[in-house]
Amino acid sequence: MTGDTAHNIPGNQTETSVSQHHVLLGFLRQLRYVVACIVVGIFFIYLAGKVIPSPNMDGTRALAAGPAISLVAELVMIGGLVAAIVIGTLLTWPDAPHAGLFIASVGLIFLACHWGPITLLLALHHTDLVGAYHTLALQNIFWIFYILIGEAVSRGIYELIGSRNWPLYLGLPWPVRPHGTHAALVTADYPSFAEVLVDNIPYRPFGRRLAQNLLAFITTLIVAAVILFLLLKSQQPGQAIFACSVAFAAAAFVGSTAAPQADAWVIWITPPVIAAIGGIIAPHVAQPYPAHTGLFLMRSLPIYYSSAGLAGAIFGYYAAVRMHYRRVMEAPDSNASA
Repeated sequence: MTGDTAHNIPGNQTETSVSQHHVLLGFLRQLRYVVACIVVGIFFIYLAGKVIPSPNMDGTRALAAGPAISLVAELVMIGGLVAAIVIGTLLTWPDAPHAGLFIASVGLIFLACHWGPITLLLALHHTDLVGAYHTLALQNIFWIFYILIGEAVSRGIYELIGSRNWPLYLGLPWPVRPHGTHAALVTADYPSFAEVLVDNIPYRPFGRRLAQNLLAFITTLIVAAVILFLLLKSQQPGQAIFACSVAFAAAAFVGSTAAPQADAWVIWITPPVIAAIGGIIAPHVAQPYPAHTGLFLMRSLPIYYSSAGLAGAIFGYYAAVRMHYRRVMEAPDSNASA
């Protein structure tokens, strides 16, 4: 193509070509997430099949104990979490710092679906429902440690290969100057709390940090419980995935908005905490009919809370990060550059 020919191309055709190029790049970027979730999901199913004994009745024995069935199973599942976060991070690099943890949590949904609903577990243990509920409640101790280790691994990977321009990949103009200050441009640090991009607070007094964490924790628990009450109407896996993801996405958004300086891990652990509360309360609620729990919180197994619930919480948390960031961008005296 000569220079004269290129010069004669109408401007709208050039703009259309550029637009199609951006659309294609956006499609490929999202496709990476789909591929990463499938790869990690298959990996978790394979891993669990090796470390958790083959159960009877489509998974009821494995459901009763989960990864906490033995120390070997626990360590292997945690090792699998580290591998899943690394895989997810590499396949989605250089996106948001929690992209790997998000991929790992979505991949764990595959294993949850493979194990099935809580119905068969309740049918198998109909003579000792109290023991079954308490076993499920105790299982959440493992999931809390599992999530905390996932957060620590995410931070470690970010320090090694994380992109300090990650706000750009969330569609946020970068960098930005904090509202009402004359400080240097904010650096995109690891988002350990929702307001990290807004104030870049180097030090938070212990009292304020404790108050913010308690507020975020309690708010997230209450909002999630209310939404689960409205949405978690059956014990089917699809219902559990939908209810947990939506409930904790909304709850994390509200919690991070109410307490933007709360640590992210406080919000991450709310799904297994609610599952544990359900296991403690469930024995005191009568079953409406056999193999169906009378408490709405127990219509979902702990693994659904720690997979779909955590994925939803990460989504809601980053929505709150974007909101706080936009608030500074739209401030009258904000001096931001795209």
